[in-house]
Amino acid sequence: MPKIKSITCQKILNSRGDWTIETKVTLDDGSEGSQAIPDGASKGENEAVYIPVDKAVDIVSTAINDVLEGEDPTEQIVLDKILLDMDGTTNKKHLGGNSILSVSLAAAKASAKSKGLELYEYLARLYTPKKDPSAELQFPVPIFNIINGGLHSHNNLSFQEFMAIPSPSLPFDKALEMGVKVYHNLKEILIKDGLDVDVGDEGGFAPNNLTTAKALQYISKAASQSYKLGEQIFMGMDVAAGSFYMHDAYLIKEEKKTLNSEKMSQMYVDLLTTYPLIYLEDPFYESDADAWAKFTKSVGSRLMVVGDDLVVTNPKFLKSAIDRKLANAVIVKPNQVGTLTETFEFVRNAQQAGMKIIVSHRSGETGEDTFIADLAIAVGADFIKSGAPVRGERVVKYNRLLQIFNAQKN
Repeated sequence: MPKIKSITCQKILNSRGDWTIETKVTLDDGSEGSQAIPDGASKGENEAVYIPVDKAVDIVSTAINDVLEGEDPTEQIVLDKILLDMDGTTNKKHLGGNSILSVSLAAAKASAKSKGLELYEYLARLYTPKKDPSAELQFPVPIFNIINGGLHSHNNLSFQEFMAIPSPSLPFDKALEMGVKVYHNLKEILIKDGLDVDVGDEGGFAPNNLTTAKALQYISKAASQSYKLGEQIFMGMDVAAGSFYMHDAYLIKEEKKTLNSEKMSQMYVDLLTTYPLIYLEDPFYESDADAWAKFTKSVGSRLMVVGDDLVVTNPKFLKSAIDRKLANAVIVKPNQVGTLTETFEFVRNAQQAGMKIIVSHRSGETGEDTFIADLAIAVGADFIKSGAPVRGERVVKYNRLLQIFNAQKN
């Protein structure tokens, strides 16, 4: 079995011009794996702690390198346990979730190369050891964030993401083509109406002077120009409601509304009757549990009620959400929890509870990182979020999935 020879770390820039870390794990057989760590603008209160970059570089290159040198990188559970024991905190504030995750994922990449496997193949074997390696791959449905608001832009929209979602019945390549077409349709419509086509952090357009309804109208128009709305293509929103929850109310500034939980729920129900919405992420503040439970019970049979800040890819918070029936779908972001092992545990528990799985990027990504594409394939995710079909750090994930799709097809 290969052994870890060295672990090095450097700071690099992400897509927002902020510093992050990139860690390289080198094995004694010459195999290498590198992993950069994304960062989110909109964060759940219970995410793993992201420590300062310079401190993370030092910790990875010295303390973690010294402890893991000589360890077997293919023993992922053992490796991650060593890292967790080194940290010794529930939120990884000692070593940092960014430090720990960079090593955890880089070790998996190095191990895949050592075994001569594609990363998704190696991850799939870790996730489901007894799965038939010749089984047909399940490709996630891409969710395209084509209008940005909230903390992902500098416009007036309170809601963070407005999305076009191809029908799950379509093959991946056709779904990707659909997202590209709708994106360009939307651009032409916005220009015709004299609106800005500047983009937000995730590549979606971020014009000013929109409301929630107006944003949905624009996407509806762009989609229906080329496809059957409600049959071939659907819509969704990431509300990120915690970002505008203040003093026990939701403050929607562009509409000058202050709503309690019941009125927020009614607003969503009204939108459901008008638009083919199948996806609603973080519709309430993460601690507004009663609102989550009532809403999911009311509309969960016809809508994905998606927990992100609610569960932060953490098995502990997922258990509470399952027990209280707060959501029926969950976001998976490895950097929210900090290790590959914990990410796998989270996905496995959610799948066993019958929840839909959405593997997701963050708003601050790097141009080379495609890990979540391979992860989505490996765990059989239902959907993937990687932003609009533009900007290198977003497109690279879609292109990786397309590469795997074409290889599988051929």
